[in-house]
Amino acid sequence: MSEPKSRRGRQRGSKANKHAESQEQPFKLMTRPYRPIDVLTEDEVEKVHQASLRILRDIGIRFDLEAAWDILEDHGCEVDRTDGLTKFPPEVVDHFLSQTASEFELVARNPERNLHIGGDHIHWGSASSAPNVMDLDNGRRPGTQADFENLVKLNHMIGSCHFHTGHPVEPIDAPPNTRHLTSTYAWLTLSDKVFRSYCIGDVRVKDALNMIEIGFGIDREELKRKARIQGIINVNSPLVMDAPLLEGAIELVKNGQCVIVSPVGLAGAMSPITLSGSLIQTNAEAIGVIAFLNMVQPGARLLYGVVTSPVDMKSGAPAMGVPETVTGTLAHGQMSRYYNMPQRQWLGSTSTAVDGQGAYESMMSIWGNLLSGSHMVAHAHGWMEGGLTSSYEKTIMDAQMIQMMGALNPRIPFDDLEEVIEAIGNVGPGGHFLNADHTMPRYMTAFHRPLISDWRPYEFWEASGSPDTAQRANVKWKAMLKAYQAPKMDAGIRDALDDYVARRKIEIGKMTI
Repeated sequence: MSEPKSRRGRQRGSKANKHAESQEQPFKLMTRPYRPIDVLTEDEVEKVHQASLRILRDIGIRFDLEAAWDILEDHGCEVDRTDGLTKFPPEVVDHFLSQTASEFELVARNPERNLHIGGDHIHWGSASSAPNVMDLDNGRRPGTQADFENLVKLNHMIGSCHFHTGHPVEPIDAPPNTRHLTSTYAWLTLSDKVFRSYCIGDVRVKDALNMIEIGFGIDREELKRKARIQGIINVNSPLVMDAPLLEGAIELVKNGQCVIVSPVGLAGAMSPITLSGSLIQTNAEAIGVIAFLNMVQPGARLLYGVVTSPVDMKSGAPAMGVPETVTGTLAHGQMSRYYNMPQRQWLGSTSTAVDGQGAYESMMSIWGNLLSGSHMVAHAHGWMEGGLTSSYEKTIMDAQMIQMMGALNPRIPFDDLEEVIEAIGNVGPGGHFLNADHTMPRYMTAFHRPLISDWRPYEFWEASGSPDTAQRANVKWKAMLKAYQAPKMDAGIRDALDDYVARRKIEIGKMTI
């Protein structure tokens, strides 16, 4: 689809009060300040790979999509056509793994917000797919379209949120069969960052691709040249690949877009209880599906998105931000480097409140991602309760922690050495540096300034009502939404998107997709 011509050139977007304080943070891309950490020896990495090949050869993965069977058989796999159970010769897996793109660009509507996937780059995403939303004013409740749009706006304004992982909360009040239309419309018009297409069948993906062509003003050939959207396919562990997700992923890779292959090994439930067992099973699932998608489209833009997390053996709930999750994250980082593939991981907390538990579990995950070599981190802003809830306040708290991590400098520059010695001499023994010539030009920029930390003396904090972290975050997100301004969009393009959504809603009607 080409760019519509009607009213081309005019720009349209919401206008905030011109006197409102600007709250949008500078979009700041990040690179990892430290080299990834290895938790496996070279022999152990090879052991995991060989054990994964044995699983694929001797046990196999069940592909529930009949359209995939011919592709698998044509490329040397053995498919049981009664149930789709597929066994992979090791040499076939190795051949197609080697074809995956090691680095690529994810193009945003605003080119200044493009993401380079690979190398030392690390990108942090929004929360995604939680059925509930929470804030201090209204408590925990099912997500709505209004909450969905508010969180898209908030994540658009947060400088450390580099992409929209998916629905920051599920808009439960939007019809499920046309929800993808209103969601894609919101991502395209309320933000200009990279976003996601849900791979639940090919209809949703086709609509998203058509809307991207309209929103970016490009045709299908230009769309195929560069990835502009991410999709995620979760393996139904253990060892099942569902038909709708395969349909969506096939459509994305055929059109040059990005797919994250993401088995989720909840150790003790969906994968073996030991880290070694979960690592081997989920790695086998990932490389089998990655090999298949390269059969569909050689050189596909894929991410190794394996996640391992233990479950609470008392409740069955996933445990996030725990030592085993960090160790698993580091191990999966090694495997992605072994395959020369970019990696996607996640961040979250099991806490049910915006509290100390939520902070330390998320910070454990942040460090794990930083040191594993992750390139994209899903659910990084606001995810809590094991993924069941997105929180306005935790979105801000996570942004503060990620931005603090982004301010880390692995080196200390000494370009001011002579000035330092002179300043120490001028101040002398027993003096202070508060008004030193060396201090005054630097005091505004020398240190990282957090979003919501309160550094005032106790008496001042107490006099202001003794606000805790969650209360300060509450004030912050409200101020940001009040000052929100939509990114500019050509009026003709917006009209074309309006027309497309309206037409497709009529065509889909009450049909289940």
